Amino acid sequence: MPSRQRTQEPLIFAWNTKDHSTWHLVAALLLLIGTMAGFFFVFRIVHPAAQRAPVTPQHVLALDPKDPVALALIHRAQDRSFALLSDASPAEDLRGILPDFRPSFEGHHLDLKTPAPKAATLRRPHLFTPGSGVLPPVPPRVIEASVRPPMAELQAVVSGTLAKRGLSTITLQNIPLTQPERVHFRVAVGAQGQVISSLPLSGIEDVKVMKQLQSVLASLRFPRSASDSIEWGEISFRWETPKP
Repeated sequence: MPSRQRTQEPLIFAWNTKDHSTWHLVAALLLLIGTMAGFFFVFRIVHPAAQRAPVTPQHVLALDPKDPVALALIHRAQDRSFALLSDASPAEDLRGILPDFRPSFEGHHLDLKTPAPKAATLRRPHLFTPGSGVLPPVPPRVIEASVRPPMAELQAVVSGTLAKRGLSTITLQNIPLTQPERVHFRVAVGAQGQVISSLPLSGIEDVKVMKQLQSVLASLRFPRSASDSIEWGEISFRWETPKP
């Protein structure tokens, strides 16, 4: 059979359709109540039965001092609690043991201090004036003459075989060499002691100072040598203060 075509109603809500959600909620509520009741019986708390301790009734036992056993018990109790059962006061027992304490302020009387008498004449402060002397006179300062330290001298140190020819160090004048450890020359000396050539091995950037050093080294004269061969040596520089 062909299925009936449902006519589309113009309403937004389906008013003719019955809603059974209330019965679903009631069934779910009853199921929840049954589940909680089952949990209550399964997981219920069982408290253990408390056992009561036997209580001994309090009673007073009168001890007779005439009984030797009771008398020994009384003496034992007095030995253990002599401070509680003693008839004498503790102050009387300790009075003969402890030293007699007397404070240092015993018998001291407090009196008012005698006020200082006022001065008959009051000294008024002097006002500051430019002409008045405020500071005490100061003796003139004695300036001691300072000793000028000796000027350092530039020394040319000869090394190699040339040092054996009598000139180990040479003093140079008026040469402003600031970094002498960087300057080294290789010098060739003839048999007559004249400097044939002076080649700079290392130097500084100041060309004027290097030319001045080279011209000074070229004018040096060494002692004569017995051999006719040319001797080579190196010359370095350093600043030294002359010894007094």
